[in-house]
Amino acid sequence: MTAQPTRFVYRLEFADYLALGRARERLGPLRGWGRVLRYPVWIALFVVTLWWMDGFGAPLAVYLSWPVLRWLLAIPVLIFLIDLVFRQVVYRWVFSRHAVAGKEAVVTLDEAGIAWTLGPLTGSAPWSSIVASVATPEHVFLFLSRIEAITLPRRGLQEGDFAALPDVVAARTGVRRPSG
Repeated sequence: MTAQPTRFVYRLEFADYLALGRARERLGPLRGWGRVLRYPVWIALFVVTLWWMDGFGAPLAVYLSWPVLRWLLAIPVLIFLIDLVFRQVVYRWVFSRHAVAGKEAVVTLDEAGIAWTLGPLTGSAPWSSIVASVATPEHVFLFLSRIEAITLPRRGLQEGDFAALPDVVAARTGVRRPSG
């Protein structure tokens, strides 16, 4: 992979968009645990709010009664349904409005940097402009900023070793690379 350019040719799909969102979460302060932590945090806020509204004096039996427990069970279900609606409806709607949605992408990695054509957009960047990278079993994401990233899916690699790609990127950029 070091001597000749590495080339990716693929069609940008909704699954790539979702994977990019998860990669962004891994770069955040909670390192991807935010989605998992939101359920206990909302339940705790609900219990604390009930406790506060009752003047801090209700016995534990009140909180363990069915009217309260059904809401404690309903909160995770509602959060899950909201996540599902956003992921499958709203995110699809947003993705379909992107200029590169469903378009062919051609990305070339060489000694100088990265060159890409994503539908109507073209560009190039030296390796020094990569601020972070995230590697998963199916994708490598090269972040040009906290929001913008070049997606390199396994299915798009024309020839070469996808497993070695994160090490090549790390050697050329020197940036951290959370995996998962």
